[in-house]
Amino acid sequence: MRKVALATQMIEKRIAHADHILVGIPGERQLAEELGLSRTTVRTALQQLMDQGTLVRQENGRISVAEPGHGRLKKRTIGIAAPPMASADFDRWREGIRGVLEGQPVTLRPVAYAHWADPALQDALAHFDGMFFIPPAEKIPAWLTTKMLNAACRVVVLDEDESAAGLPSVTLFPPAAERKLFDHLRRLGHQRIDCLNAQAEDGVILGRIAEWKRYLEEHGLPGQLRSLAVEKPFESAYQLIRDALREGRPVASAIFCTTGPAAIGAMRALHEAGLEIGVDVSVCAVNGEGIGQYLLRSLTELESPPRALYLQRAAEWMLGEDPWKGPLLIQPNDVPLFEGESTGPAPASPIVSPIRG
Repeated sequence: MRKVALATQMIEKRIAHADHILVGIPGERQLAEELGLSRTTVRTALQQLMDQGTLVRQENGRISVAEPGHGRLKKRTIGIAAPPMASADFDRWREGIRGVLEGQPVTLRPVAYAHWADPALQDALAHFDGMFFIPPAEKIPAWLTTKMLNAACRVVVLDEDESAAGLPSVTLFPPAAERKLFDHLRRLGHQRIDCLNAQAEDGVILGRIAEWKRYLEEHGLPGQLRSLAVEKPFESAYQLIRDALREGRPVASAIFCTTGPAAIGAMRALHEAGLEIGVDVSVCAVNGEGIGQYLLRSLTELESPPRALYLQRAAEWMLGEDPWKGPLLIQPNDVPLFEGESTGPAPASPIVSPIRG
């Protein structure tokens, strides 16, 4: 009986995590092989679940999950699709999604996809009720946005503006919000601001770089763009600053980083060169991804606002039947600035070089 109870729990867990939405309930033989139990044990467990009303046997003999009883809402399946690389920022999106869906009749299902045509992504679009989609650092191809628009699954894009393609989108850092960082550096007396980027130059990153250039032009400030987009942003930023200092190329007394990882890599390279962060060189960034304030030294950054505030309307749309109403792009009007220890008064020269012992 312990094995039957184990089989029952394992089948219930599959149902709770919406496995049946994608692949259905396997037959007894396949289920026994997957669970490592005998067919007799699995058959008994399935019968118990049918007796409880969790499962039903169809006329063709196949077993499926029972529809909700009278007066009960159908449990919807909502996916959170993201590339398989772990990210502190992804964890914060996931927490926000869980927060807005708490108490709702919903099964949240993570979907990891390796490329645009990944079967996991295609299956989710075909079978789920809704999906929060976090794209990689590249533009979503037109054929996929068309498929998302035509799918019964309601898709909302996170951290990238795809509203022009017709997809509801939630972003947290409007490019114009960067001006808080630039104004802060100017108040500290910095007369040159470099830009450091270590992410693929997608629409979000290009928008941040464009805003930096626009600000420099408006205020007559010099600055240099350093950009290296490979898979490891910490290492890329570290390499860009390290190589510049080793080769004697000038580095501004203030560095604006398009992302938190770029700032962290830069700060390490500056430290190893004997430069003091916040004294010799000031570093700031968009979004410290939840760790910037805990660095030594703490990172001056645009803080991420509470994500649940901007996910609520998207969640309601996924759970409802009405069409999307209002602007397709949801984003804050203002973003808070955290003034950390990584920025300080400008030194005598707007250009720095490594301090030699």
